[in-house]
Amino acid sequence: MHILLDTSVLSEARRQEPVQEVQRFLRSLPDESIAIPAPVVFELERGGQMLRTSRPDRAEPLLSWLGGLLATNVFIPPMGAEIFRLIATMATVPALRRFWRDDRTTGELRFGCDPAIAAVAIHYQMPVATRDVNDFMLIHRHFRIPGVYEPFHRRWHVDPSEEWQFVLDDERSNCLIF
Repeated sequence: MHILLDTSVLSEARRQEPVQEVQRFLRSLPDESIAIPAPVVFELERGGQMLRTSRPDRAEPLLSWLGGLLATNVFIPPMGAEIFRLIATMATVPALRRFWRDDRTTGELRFGCDPAIAAVAIHYQMPVATRDVNDFMLIHRHFRIPGVYEPFHRRWHVDPSEEWQFVLDDERSNCLIF
């Protein structure tokens, strides 16, 4: 069984001073249980590319790490028509509009990545590990996500299926993510 890792969890693990609880969580996962949805790849690549102009010293290690991660056998669930139809349905829910449209005048681009990650989770019946619990709980109010886990507080906000288990005390020294 897989768990989808949100961008917020992977970003936290890559910080100069990462949160130890998040690193412990990632090290506790067997590599074969890790899944990274394509929208997370998009967000990480976009972040690295944006850093190239402002902070090239931070951009290159991030992009290199992402390239190395993608060169492993990490599972990236395919996104087909059914998932995109679900994302389109999510985009019609007024309460979720903020994921695509910025009502402020900041000019910030919105790509709907959290709903896309949620759609992958729903389609494949995989729980999501995220630091952005509020975003996923908002989506969950309208579309049942099969598990929402926040690794910093070690808390399930939406319980996963009974088959899903992991042990946080089993830290491995080599982990796909690091």
